[in-house]
Amino acid sequence: MSEPSQHYKVAERIVLSETESKICDLLKDYCNYYNNTNNSAASNEALVLRITGGWVRDKLLGQGSHDLDIAINKMSGELFAHGLNDYLRQNYSKYGIKPHSIHKIDKNPEKSKHLETATTKLFGIEVDFVNLRSEEYTELSRIPIVNFGTPEQDALRRDATLNALFYNIQTDSIEDFTGKGLSDLKNGILRTPLPPKQTFLDDPLRVLRLIRFASRFNFKIDRNVLKEMSDPEINKSFNSKISRERIGVEMEKILSGPNPLTAWKLIQISNLENVIFFWHCNESVIEFNKRQNFSNVDKIEKVYRSGQLNKHMSRFNSQYPAFIEDVLKSNPSLQNKLLTDKQLRQNFMLGSSLLPFHDMNIIAFPQKKLNNTAPVIECIIKDGLKMSKNDAAVVSQVAQSISKYSYIVTLFNTNIGSTNSASVLKRSQIGLFIRSFKGNWMLVHLVALFNDLLNSDGLQKINPTIIQEYDSFYNMILQENLQDCHSLRPLIDGKSLQKILNMKPGPWMGNINDKQIEWQFDNPTGTKEQLIKYIQRILSNCI
Repeated sequence: MSEPSQHYKVAERIVLSETESKICDLLKDYCNYYNNTNNSAASNEALVLRITGGWVRDKLLGQGSHDLDIAINKMSGELFAHGLNDYLRQNYSKYGIKPHSIHKIDKNPEKSKHLETATTKLFGIEVDFVNLRSEEYTELSRIPIVNFGTPEQDALRRDATLNALFYNIQTDSIEDFTGKGLSDLKNGILRTPLPPKQTFLDDPLRVLRLIRFASRFNFKIDRNVLKEMSDPEINKSFNSKISRERIGVEMEKILSGPNPLTAWKLIQISNLENVIFFWHCNESVIEFNKRQNFSNVDKIEKVYRSGQLNKHMSRFNSQYPAFIEDVLKSNPSLQNKLLTDKQLRQNFMLGSSLLPFHDMNIIAFPQKKLNNTAPVIECIIKDGLKMSKNDAAVVSQVAQSISKYSYIVTLFNTNIGSTNSASVLKRSQIGLFIRSFKGNWMLVHLVALFNDLLNSDGLQKINPTIIQEYDSFYNMILQENLQDCHSLRPLIDGKSLQKILNMKPGPWMGNINDKQIEWQFDNPTGTKEQLIKYIQRILSNCI
């Protein structure tokens, strides 16, 4: 992870799009009007506007960006936006746009909103206005004391030098107040404007943001910055200063980005897995488990404490490229699916990385007497990363099912060509198992295959037998048309069943529907008439 030798193509100047030119011309005109009206054009009190943040970086890299954040040097965003709207009302004939409503975003420090922001639309593009600021942090909080600041102070408070570049609208020029932003952008270096340890202790979320930018742009983190990211003090500050929601936002952006494996590697080598993939966010639930479920909690925490999760992630990171390029080359459609389906890739990476917790549960709902436990993996994703309940449930089910999936794959291949009908898997056995994943069977197939290879000789020395067996099972699912079996519906609906059997609704209907599906799996070309005869024959056992 040392500094790279590659040189990134960075534009010498920013070329505005037609709409961006209209916005900047309008803002420049309004600034001139304001300064002349207030006799401040030639003084230090002149109104100056700068576009900040990712827009400048992306434009210099030749990438499109609609993330327009305008920094104002001498007033709040709301005050500026209202003044701009008054100007537009008076000059409609010149610009041809009417003032748009102003949405004020209040301060919300828990979600990293430290100043009021005013949002409006100009020429169809959303624009945020906020004043330049300085920040002062305390040891106990990532929420700073915020004041109006100079351009230099605003630049220095940012997470990376290449994110601290400004575009001065009045002078049509790039401003690099850190002195390193442009060179770091050209060299693909992520470096903090201020000393890294203090930068990260002030706001540990900046660690994760740098990791995200590294994975998004294929940039390298400066070696001194990377070293500080691993500091135990910064690791500890994650839990005390960062909300799980903010971690979740960054992780979702990482996982939906072009190269999440880079981020995975940086998380692992920085020993951040224990705070990123933490098993719960509710302190009361954590404390309850420590009191009532201590042996299981100790087992969970040992995975972190002993480095088991870190070692497992290291193995995953080192083997993942070979899995994509070598293992899946025999199944191009599945390979392409994993490469292009972001949702599948996200859940594959989570499921495969969190396998050390696959058999662990916690008391997730202390108030409930029944069904109060939940798998740790589900809690990590839902409560620790604040991702969707559906993703959490799917990944957890997959992790818990890989042993059974592996067993069925082995059993299927063992019995190919067998004349002993008792030992051959029935189509319904396979179909019902695949159906239980509700359309996510490819995910469990991939995770189980990766795990089997990892636990055999590893992927540096690939076991071809395992790959052949999984390919054979995969192809059978397609040949038997079972890939969408989760959507299979009973041939005979409930009302028709009641009429045919002359029976009232009751629990028996659920049992019969299950039997219908099982019969349909074993008789894919069967008719309704044949199914009715089967139901009549087994009805007494289902009531």
